[in-house]
Amino acid sequence: MKTSSLFILLFVVNLFAASKMEYEINFVGMKMDYKEYDQAGVLLDSEESSFSDIMGSELIYRYFVDENAFIDFDASAVSGDSKYTGSYLGSSLGYGSLTSSTVDTIYDISLAYNKVNPTDFQSIQVLGALGVGYRYWERELSSQQIETYTWYSLRARVGLIYILNTDLTLSFIGEYQYGIDPKMSATGFNDDFQLNSADILQLSIPLRYRVTQHIDINCVYVFSRQEIQESNRVYDNSGTAYYEPDSTAYNQYLKVGIIFKY
Repeated sequence: MKTSSLFILLFVVNLFAASKMEYEINFVGMKMDYKEYDQAGVLLDSEESSFSDIMGSELIYRYFVDENAFIDFDASAVSGDSKYTGSYLGSSLGYGSLTSSTVDTIYDISLAYNKVNPTDFQSIQVLGALGVGYRYWERELSSQQIETYTWYSLRARVGLIYILNTDLTLSFIGEYQYGIDPKMSATGFNDDFQLNSADILQLSIPLRYRVTQHIDINCVYVFSRQEIQESNRVYDNSGTAYYEPDSTAYNQYLKVGIIFKY
């Protein structure tokens, strides 16, 4: 029994020792453009920020199953202030009657299996991936009004990788995230708002340069469209009914980082 356990342990250690792995660390700036609409399509409120207003970091662990397939674990966190334009909760004054600052905090975690296939063109490869993820977004409009959005997601991505030369690659990667069990909790409400949907469609353009055998640097631009559909009605402590309205967010990200290859 001890011999078998030792053999299995040595096999696992040798497997990982012989496998290729990467650690990627990125600094992230996020530009937000978020808007909420009522059932008639009238703008209710908005949030805007520049790349330097909301910032954070991203860590990616990438394990290569073989030469053309890998599994990546991606965790990112950004936080900062955005400019809020809207109105007080329950007010009839309408859009623009209130301007303030919102503290936004976003966590995103994903796990995906990726496959890279060559094409008839030596300088072009095709990427396909399937994965799962989790997203957490907290909007602190004030100390008395904090909204927290959470959902799981199924994620699929396809892309093209252009090998410009032996050291430089440029990629175009599209990704769709289908939200599962999206909900929003808010201060003053005992029940969660059940959102009808929370989906994300995004395009990433990474530019990666090999510095040495074990170090790459990369720059990534991401354009993301998030759409949330209105929720059910939820009553506050006074018995007044509210709902979370439709919203869209056209967010952009700039990432700069380093990749360690083993």
